[in-house]
Amino acid sequence: MTIIEEKSSINAAGGWAQMRFLPEIGDLSRIVVLGVLVVAGQILYPGFLSPENLRVVLTAVAGIGILAFGMTMVVITGEIDLSVAGVAVLSIVIGGLLLPTGSPALIIGATLLCGLCLGIVNGIFVAKLGVSSLISTLAMLGIASALANIFSAGQATYPEKIAEYMWFGRGALLGVPVPIFLLAVMALACVFMTRSSTFGRKLYATGGNARAALLSGIRIDRVKIVVFAFCGLCAAITGLIESARLGYINPAAFPGLELKVLAVTVLGGAALAGGTGSVFGTLVATLIIGVVNNLLNQMGVSFYMQQVVTALVILVVVVPGMRNRRFVK
Repeated sequence: MTIIEEKSSINAAGGWAQMRFLPEIGDLSRIVVLGVLVVAGQILYPGFLSPENLRVVLTAVAGIGILAFGMTMVVITGEIDLSVAGVAVLSIVIGGLLLPTGSPALIIGATLLCGLCLGIVNGIFVAKLGVSSLISTLAMLGIASALANIFSAGQATYPEKIAEYMWFGRGALLGVPVPIFLLAVMALACVFMTRSSTFGRKLYATGGNARAALLSGIRIDRVKIVVFAFCGLCAAITGLIESARLGYINPAAFPGLELKVLAVTVLGGAALAGGTGSVFGTLVATLIIGVVNNLLNQMGVSFYMQQVVTALVILVVVVPGMRNRRFVK
């Protein structure tokens, strides 16, 4: 190894240490904001912290949270995935086409496999063919959305006769609604993967300094394919949860989902330039959005005004963190 390569590897290792630490500092501000919102909610509406309302809050954001975990990993590598809405809807439509078989394993398996495969295709275009992730995933969004409408003839299907399918949106496990249970399991798995595994080190190194990561022997192409595949799988899981929760598979579902998920990811502390971000931060951001939406619903605020308020909350939380990060650099 040359002196330059050795220095690059040292910088990559130092960057890894910083990248693991910085999001933890930012998470504190998000936790404070979440705490303030919860206290305000309980003061304004005494039943806000009731078990029933908490179930409503968590169930409503479980799908977005799971998908945001996948997006967070993609963003940490310095890429972006704008295809998630199309991937989610095409995945559930493929599953919907198999409803006449009456086989839960086939229907659910096809749904998840479709999301995984579309994610792999995204990863190959970005990592192997060198196509910009912005362009390739935007193209995938259009293709997947169009195919969903073609395959379904623009018609919704209803999976209510498949109890195992509906379980993902309306069932319970150990007394916990399945969407919330899946959110917790995915959060724990992703936290372990990013913070306590070799893959996590490779993930942050790839986004922090791809050249240094390459010189240190990390196959950054494989890392990117894996995170895009995982994001595609998360999109399929989200589609499964939401379609089961609503009771129908709609080929026009999830309009603007990619922007909502990206907003949660950024709110959670992930930098679009790559190299920073944390699954825990994304989880807290998901809860913030859930609490804000629930409070606004109880206040009777219109849907469009809710979008304005949510955007302002994101700015309030994100901007100070960006200034602190710039100061540390």
